[in-house]
Amino acid sequence: MIRRLLLLATLAMSTSLCMAEAAKPFVGKWNVEWQTEKQTYEAVMVITETGGTWQTSTRRRSNPCCGREVPIQHDNATPNSLDMTLKFSDIIFDCKNATVKLQLDDKGAVVGRRGNAELQLKRD
Repeated sequence: MIRRLLLLATLAMSTSLCMAEAAKPFVGKWNVEWQTEKQTYEAVMVITETGGTWQTSTRRRSNPCCGREVPIQHDNATPNSLDMTLKFSDIIFDCKNATVKLQLDDKGAVVGRRGNAELQLKRD
């Protein structure tokens, strides 16, 4: 029983370390821009090895979900990709979470999408 618990604990720790290492090409501060049907948005994304933050800039106060710093949850990480959830619902009850998918292209540049929108990423 104790061996089984130790094995599970070791596996959990090694999985966490692999996730952290896999995200390294994406770790850092990023200026992000994307276009929807209605407008262009900008955000600052800070990715750490275990999470991070996202803060959308806003020019209009009509959207309570914009302009607040929200936590980032890493969902899946590989050496060439990072799938994340922007946890808007953790900050404001009525806001919906969003997904961001980053990957390295064939030239080694980071490219990404937020939902259906293509992100323009610039490392800060």
